[in-house]
Amino acid sequence: MNGFIEINTETMVPPKAGDGLFENRAALVEMQGDIPEVTIILLAFNRLEKTRRCVESVLAYTDKIDYELLLIDNGSGDGTLEYFQSVECPRKRIVRVTKNIGPGYPLLGLDVNHLGKFVCGLSNDIIVTPRWLENLLACIKSDPKIGLVNPLSSNTSNLQEADFSYADYGEMQEKAARFNRSDPRKWEDRLRLITLGTLYRKEVLLASGWPLGDAGFFHDFGDDDMIFKVRRLGYRTVLAGDTWICHDHDLRRGEGKDPAEFQRSLEIGWENFREKYFGVDAWGDVNNYYIPHLKHFPPPRVSGPARVLGVDVRCGTPVLDIKNWLRKFGIFDVELSAFTQDPKYWVDLKTICAGPVLCDREEFLADSFLPEYFDYVVADRPLNRYHEPQKMLDGLFSLCKTGGAVICRLKNTYSYQKYAYLLGQRSVYDREFSYDIPVEVFRGALDRLGTVKAVIAVPFGLGEESCRVVDSLIPAELPESQREDLLGRMLCKEYLFFTEKR
Repeated sequence: MNGFIEINTETMVPPKAGDGLFENRAALVEMQGDIPEVTIILLAFNRLEKTRRCVESVLAYTDKIDYELLLIDNGSGDGTLEYFQSVECPRKRIVRVTKNIGPGYPLLGLDVNHLGKFVCGLSNDIIVTPRWLENLLACIKSDPKIGLVNPLSSNTSNLQEADFSYADYGEMQEKAARFNRSDPRKWEDRLRLITLGTLYRKEVLLASGWPLGDAGFFHDFGDDDMIFKVRRLGYRTVLAGDTWICHDHDLRRGEGKDPAEFQRSLEIGWENFREKYFGVDAWGDVNNYYIPHLKHFPPPRVSGPARVLGVDVRCGTPVLDIKNWLRKFGIFDVELSAFTQDPKYWVDLKTICAGPVLCDREEFLADSFLPEYFDYVVADRPLNRYHEPQKMLDGLFSLCKTGGAVICRLKNTYSYQKYAYLLGQRSVYDREFSYDIPVEVFRGALDRLGTVKAVIAVPFGLGEESCRVVDSLIPAELPESQREDLLGRMLCKEYLFFTEKR
């Protein structure tokens, strides 16, 4: 009854209150005693061969950094604990869990105060590469508002892969060494990330609550929830496009899982995310990437600070992609603003926009911002899905500077979906209302306002068999060139236009 817990604070200096939210959070970390710069947490459950390769890569390719290796054996039965005990590392701790009840549970027992100033999580199917941590630290230290940074890797999704091919381990490390060159132009702000080898600021973990993961996402979408949580704390979440690590596990096909169970887990996690974030869809509202289309855009004419407006861009991925694209040209000062008609997107737009974020009806767009203020105006909702397409188009151009660019979409209402509907396949047709505006008519409207620099036909992404079925609908007697043109139109979901304003 007379016992007590003593917390030794003799070596600590009380934090000094700063002027801002982020400074005060960081001060709590700086006051802590003899902690390493980075704690690398390696979680392993069986698969000793992979665990050994992961640890050996960390020891071989993590130098010039004061780091601690925190090895967690999550109930393995293959000698993992004994191997961890044999690892030689100046700063090492081992945690043993007697029974695996999930990857998140071991973190509950860790005292976050004893972790380093930065924390990196690795699973045992990760192989790190030369300068991996050095590069991640360079990125995260470049801005106190970067809350986490994630490298590129193999076997992942969400446009986070680098095009690597190699014959063996040695060649892989050689290519990675040439690739891993710190380059701020390759850092990309992202709305969501698949977290593999992620480096966190410790104050982010303290501000969000430890452990970072929400137990409500026991199934899937824990990564999505984590990134949303960090962004909504006011931090940037960054993909380090200058750093690559190997992920020796096929994440996309649920390697090691029953396919039906894997799909069911995805569906449950997906629904849990929508419930938590009041209708925001972690995929549908975030995965509207413009990254595949940027190669078709002409180089930017602006050389200094740039202003970008997103109109009905959902959570904001299109304008964030434009910002990242401008960064590759050395344009780092980019201000984002947004206009949305759906209030559920307002908070996430605010996490990426330094300019105003307004929520109103479409007819008030042109009056909501200064005329001819933006270098790029991006409307992600197809123009023929607005009540007054011409008025909307005029409004977009009125807000764009002369010489600036308007990027907009047109839903293709003359695709195979209409033919399928006429043949009785009601479920195939897109039920959201769109005006029937031929692409040639829309192109003519753009030509009156500017110079069309690029027209990108965005396909449905049908499989080969479905494409053959669509091809069979085209009369065989038509000339080959006409058949190809008609087939291309039928397989096109929508058109993306890049137009410079005159």
